[in-house]
Amino acid sequence: MGSKSTLPALATDPKFIFFTDFDGTITEKDSNDHMIDNLGFGAARREALNVGVLLRGEPFRDAFSQMLDSITAPFPECIEALLANIRLDPGFHAFYAWAKAHNVPVVVLSGGMRPIVEALLGKFLGEDEVRRLRIVCNDVEAREGKRIDEAGGWRIVYHDDR
Repeated sequence: MGSKSTLPALATDPKFIFFTDFDGTITEKDSNDHMIDNLGFGAARREALNVGVLLRGEPFRDAFSQMLDSITAPFPECIEALLANIRLDPGFHAFYAWAKAHNVPVVVLSGGMRPIVEALLGKFLGEDEVRRLRIVCNDVEAREGKRIDEAGGWRIVYHDDR
């Protein structure tokens, strides 16, 4: 087991640590689904790929990559669309305030991408709070020969591939 310096959630010697999902838990809607449905190939294709994963054992990573690859909007436009359309779960502010007041670190575990999770949490909680949170998630990078801020210029980087 790591030390307090390598496990920030232990720095304040808490009795409990709260681990939570992000999309559809802290937020009312899944940000990835929103992008795929509105900026990618749409809900019908996304749902068909999900059925393949759930019922036919197709690899989730392959299906998820296909879904995200269908989004050609520059990454900053994706974030703007999410900031305009994704809302915080109504009970999260009260929970988060309680957790802070009772020394219960909140660790966000997400299949989403760091810039999106941080942008949405920054909107909901403020940038200072985002810096205090431990977020374990995937990331995003520019595709070879492209910039992240151009059409088709970004891709997901899976956390466990770093």
